[in-house]
Amino acid sequence: MNRHRFLRVLGQDPERWAARHDIESFTHPCQECGRMLTTSVPFVYGTLRGLIAPTCVCGNEVTPYCVVRDARFGDLFTGGALSENRSRTVR
Repeated sequence: MNRHRFLRVLGQDPERWAARHDIESFTHPCQECGRMLTTSVPFVYGTLRGLIAPTCVCGNEVTPYCVVRDARFGDLFTGGALSENRSRTVR
């Protein structure tokens, strides 16, 4: 996944973004210097929503990220609609 295509969502509170999309933020060491980086910048990439860690102070741009698929687009692995959405279309 090309992280340069991530559309960063400016002005959005990372905690509210994570709660809204059920994303679990995490902390991981930088691959270059070992400094701990936390996924805290909201982003969008197509039907995906996530959090990415900012660029490290050492200049490393390959930082950790976590991603989920927007619930409106169904399950990521099966491609099917969520059961909640199916019940709406049957009515």
